[in-house]
Amino acid sequence: MIYEQFNGSFVPVLGSLTWATLIGLGSFFLVYKTKLFDALNTCPLVPPFLALPAIMFAFLMGFMSAESWQNYSHGRAALINETAAVMRILSVPMEPEVFQTRSNAYVKSYLESVVNEEWVAKYNESSSLKAQEALKNIEINIWQAHAACADVASKQTSCTGSVATSALIKAVDDLQIARQERLSLGYQGTKSMKWLLGIMLGFISAISVVAVHKHNQKTGVIALILFCISMWITFSMVTLYINPYKWTQTLKPVPLITILETLKQN
Repeated sequence: MIYEQFNGSFVPVLGSLTWATLIGLGSFFLVYKTKLFDALNTCPLVPPFLALPAIMFAFLMGFMSAESWQNYSHGRAALINETAAVMRILSVPMEPEVFQTRSNAYVKSYLESVVNEEWVAKYNESSSLKAQEALKNIEINIWQAHAACADVASKQTSCTGSVATSALIKAVDDLQIARQERLSLGYQGTKSMKWLLGIMLGFISAISVVAVHKHNQKTGVIALILFCISMWITFSMVTLYINPYKWTQTLKPVPLITILETLKQN
C-alpha cells in the first residue's frame, strides 16, 4: 500500500479508509452508472453468489491477519532474546578488569546505536554500521581477554577462563541472531503484491455485493456501505500489526533503554 511510505501513527487507518472508499465508489459506478451490468435487470444474480468472492476475500484477509499477529509475536520474542543476550554479556565477569570496562563500553555503544538509529530513526528497516562495529568489538574483546590468560597463567593472576569465554561467545551469537531477526521483521513490512491481490479481491467482492442488488439501487448502496466499512476495519487491523516496529501498535525498546540507562549511571 502507498501508506507504507509514511510514518504517521494513524496512516494505516487512513490509508485503509481511502482504499475502502475508492473500492466502494468504483463498484457503485461500474454497476449503476455503466451498461456493463444492465443484463442483470432482466436476469438478476441469485443472492448466494454474493458469498463466493466474499469468502475468498475473507480467507485472504485471514491469512494476512495471521501473518501480522505472527510478526508481532516474533518481534516481541526477538526483543526479549536480544535483551537477555545483552544482560548475559554484562553479567559474565571478565578479568583483568580492563576487559570488563571495554566490554561495558562496547555494549553501551551497541545499545545507543540500536535504540537511536535502528529502532527510532530507521524503524528496524536497515542496520546501523555503528551497531555492527560495536558487536565486532565485543567479540574481539572476549577473544583478547581469553588470550590474555596464556600470558598470566604462570603468574597465577585471575583471567577470563574457557567457561566464561564460551558463555560470552554464546551470548554474542544469540545477540546477533536476535538482532538479525528484528531487522528482518522490520524490513518485511512492505508487501505490495499481497496488498494488490487483496485490494483486487476486495473490489470484486464489492462489485458482487452491488450486482446482487442491481434491481434496487437504495438497497445496493446500503449493502455496499456496510461491506466497505467491514473491509476498512479488516484492512486496518492487518496494517496496524503487519510491521511490529512502525505506526500505532508498535513495540518499544524499553528493556534495552533500561539497560542503557543503567550503564550510563555506572
